[in-house]
Amino acid sequence: MTNRKPKRFAAFLWHRRIGLFALVLVIILAITGIMLNHTEKFRLDESYVNNSWLLDWYGIEPEDQPVSFRIKNDMHDHVISAWNKQLFFDAAKVTTLEQAMHGAIGAEQFIVVALDNEIILLSYDGEFIERISTSISFSNIQRLGMKYKRPVIETSEPLYYMADEHILDWDVIINEDIQWTQQYTLSDDEIEKLLVAYRGNGLKLERVILDLHSGRIFGSYGVYLMDAAAIALLWLSLSGLWVWSSRRRKMRKKKHYRKHHRN
Repeated sequence: MTNRKPKRFAAFLWHRRIGLFALVLVIILAITGIMLNHTEKFRLDESYVNNSWLLDWYGIEPEDQPVSFRIKNDMHDHVISAWNKQLFFDAAKVTTLEQAMHGAIGAEQFIVVALDNEIILLSYDGEFIERISTSISFSNIQRLGMKYKRPVIETSEPLYYMADEHILDWDVIINEDIQWTQQYTLSDDEIEKLLVAYRGNGLKLERVILDLHSGRIFGSYGVYLMDAAAIALLWLSLSGLWVWSSRRRKMRKKKHYRKHHRN
């Protein structure tokens, strides 16, 4: 005699298992759906998330530490920083970087920033002026300094070049009386301001809720995860209806049997 479980019992087991699996995702869908329906009331588009783990997950948390150089004279006091491929003037983002920064000085007319094979010119108001490639004249800049209030660079040969007052031509000079730039250590307050400038106010809460609702917050396959939750919810509805219908039919049969087989 075989012990075969009825189909209704097997469906009930699967109904319970899938229900437990989908429970968390369905709760997320329900809560985030309610929040998105009341975006203005909850001020989702005005609130920001600054959790470091979440910002890092979205790629908004910078890596490593900033490289900074301070430009200070009688008229100006500014900090030029490079952080995670971004160039900053004090706490304002200026431009993107593809090369490492090796120094920044204040020349007579411009702020000069030296990269591996580029020179970037900024105004003393922090405006981007020009990006000059140095790969034709020389390459592999190692250091940036100043002599006679003019920029001087050291290359990997090593050779030393000094620019004219307009930063157009460079002449080879000897390594004498050059004031080389030194990295500046930012204070905690300066790092915090730079971090705010790097990532803005953070992530809008509305975006996080939208990504959580759609599943995109879980990565490229997150959407399919939420699709699976929706399919599971549909299956639960149909299987629950089937189990209820089967149980009702069985109860009717029992009543019918009792009615016609009474002693």
